[in-house]
Parts: sequence; structure tokens; C-alpha cells
Amino acid sequence: MYIPSSDEEDKRLAALESYAVLDSLPEQEYEDITRLAAQICQTPVALITLVDQARQWFKSNRGLSFRQTPREQSFCAHNLQALSSSLVVEDARQDARFQHNPLVTGDPHIVFYAGEPLLDDDGFTLGSLCVIDFQVRQLDEGQLKALKILANQVVTLLTARRRMIQQARLQQQLRASEARFQNLVMATPTATAVFVGREMVIQQVNPPMLAIWGKDNRVIGKSLHTAIPELEGQPFLAQLQHVFDTGEPFLHQEGMAHVIENGQPRQVYFNHAYNPLVDEQGQIYGVINVALDTTAQVVARQQLAERETRFRNVVEQAPMAIGQLKGREMIIELGNERIFEVWGKGPSIVGRPIVEAIPELEGQPFIELMATVFETGVPFYGKAVLAKLVRQGRLEEVYFDFSYSPIRDTAGQISGILIMAVDVTGQVLAQQAIEKSEQRFRRLVEDAPFGIAVFETADMHITLANETIVNLWGKTTAVIGQKIADALPELADQPFIPLLKVVYATGETYRSTEQAADLLIDGRLQTRWFNFVYQPLVDGQGQVYAILNMAVDITDKYLASQQLRQSEQRYRDLAAELDNRVQVRTQELTRLNNDLQRSNDNLQQFAYVASHDLQEPLRKIQTFSDLLGLELATHADPAVGDHLRRIAAAAARMSALVRDLLTYSRVSTRQQAFGSVSLSEIMAGVVASLYKTIQRTNAQLEVAELPTARGDKSQLAQLFGNLLSNALKFVKADQQPHIQVAYTHRSADELPAEVHPTTTVPFYHQISVTDNGIGFNTKYLSRIFQVFQQLNGRNEYAGTGVGLAICQRVVENHGGSITASSEVGQGATFCVYLPA
Repeated sequence: MYIPSSDEEDKRLAALESYAVLDSLPEQEYEDITRLAAQICQTPVALITLVDQARQWFKSNRGLSFRQTPREQSFCAHNLQALSSSLVVEDARQDARFQHNPLVTGDPHIVFYAGEPLLDDDGFTLGSLCVIDFQVRQLDEGQLKALKILANQVVTLLTARRRMIQQARLQQQLRASEARFQNLVMATPTATAVFVGREMVIQQVNPPMLAIWGKDNRVIGKSLHTAIPELEGQPFLAQLQHVFDTGEPFLHQEGMAHVIENGQPRQVYFNHAYNPLVDEQGQIYGVINVALDTTAQVVARQQLAERETRFRNVVEQAPMAIGQLKGREMIIELGNERIFEVWGKGPSIVGRPIVEAIPELEGQPFIELMATVFETGVPFYGKAVLAKLVRQGRLEEVYFDFSYSPIRDTAGQISGILIMAVDVTGQVLAQQAIEKSEQRFRRLVEDAPFGIAVFETADMHITLANETIVNLWGKTTAVIGQKIADALPELADQPFIPLLKVVYATGETYRSTEQAADLLIDGRLQTRWFNFVYQPLVDGQGQVYAILNMAVDITDKYLASQQLRQSEQRYRDLAAELDNRVQVRTQELTRLNNDLQRSNDNLQQFAYVASHDLQEPLRKIQTFSDLLGLELATHADPAVGDHLRRIAAAAARMSALVRDLLTYSRVSTRQQAFGSVSLSEIMAGVVASLYKTIQRTNAQLEVAELPTARGDKSQLAQLFGNLLSNALKFVKADQQPHIQVAYTHRSADELPAEVHPTTTVPFYHQISVTDNGIGFNTKYLSRIFQVFQQLNGRNEYAGTGVGLAICQRVVENHGGSITASSEVGQGATFCVYLPA
């Protein structure tokens, strides 16, 4: 069975409903058609069927006892396809579409069926005119044609029926229209009035219009200018007259009028329309006036405009960044100068989506946050949030406190986002610096060789304590967070807690030496002696917020000093003798010092001789050997040239040796006048002096940032110069030098066992020079720092064997130590340790 689409079927059923024929009483015209159809087709049954949503209903039923069947059993429902030819079923028992139909298998046992669809003027199939027989039969062409003509006659009757129904309804509507119009004018909430004739006599007016005019219904029957004289000089009478004369409607939005209400003039706003009224002959006989009082809206809009102006002024003058985005696209609608400075853009971005105007926000959380606020209506507040913005052509990291708040329209719908932001980059960076400082402070506290604790608030809560002071107290770190009176109850009746309160109240530092304290250590009360300080910590307002306690346990020293005092008397008798011995020893030291001075003078004289008297003959040997080489360049005997080259090379080595010995002598004898020097600057100067060698060898240097130390600038330059020169020199011929200079801050406890600085201090600077050269066997480590010691032949690697001895002497002059580590063919590392 054909099943039309839902939309198509809805339209067909609506068309069928418009005929108002379903379930109507039998009518003779339809009965005549079915009787004629049965006679022409010689069938016992003829039907006019109409198919609705659930059934087929018979308008005329000839030969059957029932008036309707379910739609799914209907033969006529197959005609809904609006076929151009009749549907003929000669034997339904043999037709797959109908052989199981209850009307075939049961009463009335239909065998033959022929039906013509009822097609109305709009092309909708309403049902069919059909004939039925209980035996097999056929219709000839004339019978089928007659059946079609009769079906068209059924449609004609239905069409006439619908037209008559429509006309009756129209007449009824027309009669009710006038009454409704009269009632409408009076009942409508919209102000309405009807004026008749050129004089604009008020025929009808409803209460809303009277309220606008400020009048009562006594104005009915009067001309408009008489009833409302205050309209004189206002444009309304002329506008009405123009509509009456031309027939052209007039519409005006938010027109202003002056009216008199309760004897007082009042200014009102309204939307009003003047439309001509036309009689049956098409002549204008009056004007209908419809008005809507918009005074409240106009006043509200004016107030809104004023508020908007005030809002814009507030936005422009606000010290914080404020912006307004519109719609889901987040179009920039409004912003003050501060927001444009924050974004790093100009006002020209107004009117553009924010993701387009500020593309660097892509991939950051802000666009998604705005979308969430727009969807949910829940504001978002950010605290010190990092944003990456392009400002002045470069990407900057900026921190903001900001809020995204939904903006709602008058209907309560979210229409945009309000942005408020404050640049807190300075505060965040300051806070980060404070946190880093606090971390450094805590590390210093933990690493300090003496006890440190911090007590906060007037109740003296322990907020910080390093392991040293916790051990001094004989406690564990569990005491942190407790009041000191609770953590160390044994301090009751001792002066320490009262002293802390005095320092907290007065802000004055308290120091004490050799102070005894009774502490509960390992389950028993022990007396310990301390040197300690109570230092007040002050905030930005000058208020004491905590106390820093620094303490050193001097118990062993104190007890030793007590023993020393007890033994003091025994040694007083020896004082005189010791004094004599000291005087004698002083005289001996004075003599030795004079001898040392004479020795230094002699060494200085030697240095002069080495630098002048020894160097001068060497320079002459080199000069004359060069001249002989030029004069004998064409000498037939090649041995002569080889002898001259050997003389020049020997003189050059001798000159280098004299220079190195001179340097070694000066390093050994120079009086030390140390000052603060930058090791990074010294290293940079050395690298610059070796520039040509670095370029020639294509060496790679990696130099770490070096610290500031106390020392002699020229000696330290000699030290680093010799180390780098060796690293550049002792490489294979085809090898590219790779040198790393590293720095580490070492405590005395971390020094290797073989390192013995000449000065003992808590911390040392370790500068390491690592190369990828030929290396050496560590069994020769003790030799390489001795004068004239070389592990390689002179023909392979030039040198005097004095350079590393100079390095060792410089390091020892500075109170440090030098050592080295290496493997043959794997490079070497020289480590210099200088006091920090």
C-alpha cells in the first residue's frame, strides 16, 4: 500500500477536512452517483470512499451493510498515489497486495474491485469512487470511462459543498467583524480612536487613548481640535487632514506631544499611526488613530544613554584596564586606554573579534575562559595569571589580576563579557624574588655552621629552626610550629623567654656570651653554655613581626677556659722565662728577616741580569745566525744551513727558558699586594691574548662564569695563560682542541684528599680546565709541577718545563692548591683551588 510522506499526508488530510464532509448525513446527489455506477458496471456494490488518517469512510454506500473500514484494509487507500488510470483488481484472491486482506478472506469476500481516485482542484486524492463484485469480472473501456466521469462529478459536488461552506463562514465573519471592531477598539490595550469627516469628529475612543490625551469620554462626538485645544500649533491635526485628503497612511515613531492632564501640562512620547477608513464605495470617510505610549521607554532610554555616557566616562577614567566584548564572537566593543596598553594594541582593534585582534592569545587559556563565562554566566576571577602578549613588537610575559563578568541584556540573556584587569607584573616578580630570597635564606640557614631559629608573634611560635639549633636544644624538628614555651618547657624560670618578649616589645637587639642554659637532653637535664643573639625582624611598617635567634654552643670551649683559668696560676711563674725566650726568638727572627731581605735583593739583581745581561747575548746569537743564514743561503753544503737552524733553535729555547725562569723568580719573590679581582675578566683577557693560536688551531672554548676572588691580577693571568696554552699545545697534529673551563663552589670538607691548600678557610673556588689532548700517565703527577720537568720530547712539543711550576707557585702564593687528573690519549683536567 502506498504511504505518502508525512508533510504530503498532512496537507492531504487538511484538504479533506476543508470539505466538512466526513461523518455527514447521506445526500441524494451522492446516492444517485453510486446507483448509476453500479448499473453501468453491473456490480452489486458501488461506494464513494473518503480516506482519512485511520479509516476509509463511505459517503455513499450501495450494497454493503457497514459505513467504514480500517484504513489498512482499504482498497481505495491504494488510490492515494493519484494515478491517472483506474485501479482494477480482477481477482483479489490472486493479487499479492490483497489476498490476505480480511475483506477478501472474510465477509464480504471481495473478489473484484475497480476504483477511480477523487482528485480535487489542488491535486489531493480525497478517496475514490469504486465498484465491487464477489466474483471475477472485467470492465470494458466504456465502463471505465463512465466511472471516471462519475468520479469527476463527485469531486464537483464536493467542491460546491466547500464553496458554499466557505461563503457561509465569510458572511458570518463579516457580520461579526463590525461587532469585533467596535469591541476591539474599546477592549484593545493599544490606544485607539476613530475620527469621522473632515472635522475629525471623535466617533470612538478607548480608555488608553483617553489616558494619553488626559481626557474622559465626554470628548466623543466633538471635533478633535475642540476636544483637545492644546493640539493647536502641534503637527497632529495637519497630519490627520493629509491622510483624509490623500488616503496615504502615516506612521511616526516616538513623536512628542504636549497634553493637559488634570490641568497640568505634560510631555508624552508615543508611536502612532493614522490610517484612512474607506466605505463600500471606496470613499474615505474617516481616519483611525492607533497609538502606543512610549514615554516610559523613551525616558528609560534617555536615562540609559545618560548611564551609558557615565559608564563610558568611568571606564575611560578608571585606573584599571576595562574592556567590553560583544556576542559569542567576542567582538571588542569598548575599551579604555589602559586595556589597549595592556594588549599592546591601538583603539583600531575595536569592532574586531578578540582572537583576531590579539592572535597571540591562541593557545593560552583566556579565550576558552571567556567562552565558558559566556555559556555559563558564572564570572571568572584570575589572580596573578601569566599572559604572553606582543607589545612594542616583542613577546612579553605579563601577570594580571583580572575578572571576566557576563553582561546581560534587558531580557536577561548574556550578550557579552566585561573585562577588568590590573597589571601586577611588578608585584609578582617582587614576590618571586622574595620567595627566591626566602629559599636562599632557608638554604643558608640549613647550611649555617651555627644554630638559627625564628620565633614569630608575641606567643613566640617556632616557624624556622635548622638542624644545628634543634640538636642544641636536644629536640627533633617536630618542635617547629610549636610555641617555644611548649617545645622547651625546661626554659621556665630561666631568662630566655622573658628576654624574647622584651626584644619583641622594644625592637632592640639582645646579645649574650657564655650564657648558661639548663636543657633536657637525652632524658636528663644538662647545663650548656652558649653565645647567642636575639635580633628583631621588622616589616615594611617598622613593626617587629619575628625574632631571629643565632646561637653557638661553646660548652667545650667554656669548660676548657675554666680549666685554663684554674691552671693560669701555674703558668704565671713561667711567664718571665717565656718572655725572655720570646725576646731572644724575636731577635733571631729579625736577623733571619734581614737575611731574607738580602736574599730577595740578590734575586731581584739576578732577575735584572737574566732579563738584560743573559738575554742580550742570546739576542745577538739569534741576530747573527739569521744574518749568516741569509749570506750562506746559496752555500753548496746543506749541513751549514742545518747547523745555523740548530743554533737559532737552541738560542730561542734558551731565551724562552730565561723568560720562564725570570717569571718563576718574580712569582717566588714578589711581595703580595692582593685585592678583589674578577676571575671572569682575567680569563677573558687571557683568551683574547691567545686569539691567534685559537684561530689557527680552530679550538673550541667553553668558559663558565667565574667568581670574584682576592689575589694578584698579573699572577692569576700568568696562571690561566699557562693552563690554556698547555691545553692548546698538547694535542695531536690532526686534532681540534676542545677546552672547557668550569667553576664549582666547594666547602673545605668537599676537597679531594690529595688537595692541601696553604691557607685554611671554610670555602674554596674550584676552577677546572679540561682538554681533549694527549694526556699523561698519573704516575708522573708529582713531577709535572717541578721545574724543568717535561714528559714529552722537545722535538714533539716545545716547552721549557717551567710553566706548570709557575702555576703551582702562583696558586700557593694565593693560599690554594693545584692538582691534575688524566689518562694517556684521553685529555687532562687541571683543578685550581683558591680560598673563597
